[in-house]
Amino acid sequence: MEDKFLQEFLKTGYFDIGDNDDRLKKLRQSIDDLEKEFKKDFSKLPLYTLVALDPNISDTEPALIETQAFVVKYWETLRSKYPTNMPIPILRGVILNALNKVGKADSLAARIIYLTALNFYPYAKLNNERKIIEDLLKDLGDIAEENAVEEWSLIEEEPSLKLGVLKITDFKPGSITLNNSIIEEGFKAGAVNPSNHNPYQYATQWGEYFGSKAGKSVGMAVNAALEEFSKSLSPTIIETPINKFFIEFKKSLDANLKASFASITAVERRSKLLWWKETLYSPSLKKSYRGLNKYLLPIIMGADLNTQLPEITPISVDYLLQDTLYLLNDKQDDSIKFKDYLVAISEASLKATLKPYFDELKEEPGRISITDFIGLLVNDRITITDFHIRTGISEEEEITLSELSVAILHDLLIQRLISE
Repeated sequence: MEDKFLQEFLKTGYFDIGDNDDRLKKLRQSIDDLEKEFKKDFSKLPLYTLVALDPNISDTEPALIETQAFVVKYWETLRSKYPTNMPIPILRGVILNALNKVGKADSLAARIIYLTALNFYPYAKLNNERKIIEDLLKDLGDIAEENAVEEWSLIEEEPSLKLGVLKITDFKPGSITLNNSIIEEGFKAGAVNPSNHNPYQYATQWGEYFGSKAGKSVGMAVNAALEEFSKSLSPTIIETPINKFFIEFKKSLDANLKASFASITAVERRSKLLWWKETLYSPSLKKSYRGLNKYLLPIIMGADLNTQLPEITPISVDYLLQDTLYLLNDKQDDSIKFKDYLVAISEASLKATLKPYFDELKEEPGRISITDFIGLLVNDRITITDFHIRTGISEEEEITLSELSVAILHDLLIQRLISE
């Protein structure tokens, strides 16, 4: 599958290697190394995804510089082949192929890449690579959605315990055999008249004597027989099959409880979301969304919904958020330029309301998400004029408030996914 993606990418002309199989081998090695780097640290996936989707990315981008180091490790003459300009198409191709491999191997990676790409893709100025990137995102989206549907599914099958039969095999108890010689010796000893008295004349005395001797011998014979019998009864013969039976019973019970609990959890999640939509109550502000400035709503509602969701969330939740915001805005969802929106939330009172939602700021160099940019903006760490260079999106591009809210939700979910 990965080689197929690589072959398709070669057809775009972005890998300018001609028929040089040695260079192709070196690129494969570079892709494998970068994939290993991604597997070690999923937090790199959002940045590299944003870089890979932008043909106009700056050659000063740290992710490109790091990728070039992976390629030069095998293709030492790369810079001599491109002495004046960084070979951005080749480096983007290496990143995309590494993202493809790690995303198709791990559903969590697929989700991170997919959610990151969804926010930037509508504004990406793609060229010949558009089709294969669309296919890549579709494949990763399918993997992410399938995983989410499993997490949120309702179990319709009636639970049933699958129990085996308790069988105690190899249980062969010994036989009980009395030692007749012990009994005989006791009876003989009891039959002897110790006082030379006539047993008929002194029946009581003789009977006591005989009973004592005979009874003792019978007891000794019985005790000896029972002791031998008990040696044949090993506790493990009984304990092992009983323990095995209950271990299997516990496994079946746990599986049924897990399935039932998952179904209950799914119902609870859906109920909470419907209640949130119905009440239009902000858990963070502790008041209704009604009456809030409409430019605050995308950020606050996206953040509030994020706190009520697990990290693995189906795409249908996006539509719930969009529809809720649509209803709050009197069923209007007009587009607004990023520049105008950023100017609006830069007003002092709105910034004061939004600052608590961005207590962790990402101030590293390179590409950042829309949400990270807004966080830096309301905390006065960046200016609106930096929007294009930091996000790769022109400030003249347009977005609806509901789309912006979904983008913010995606970014917040990604932050949780990469922190696991």
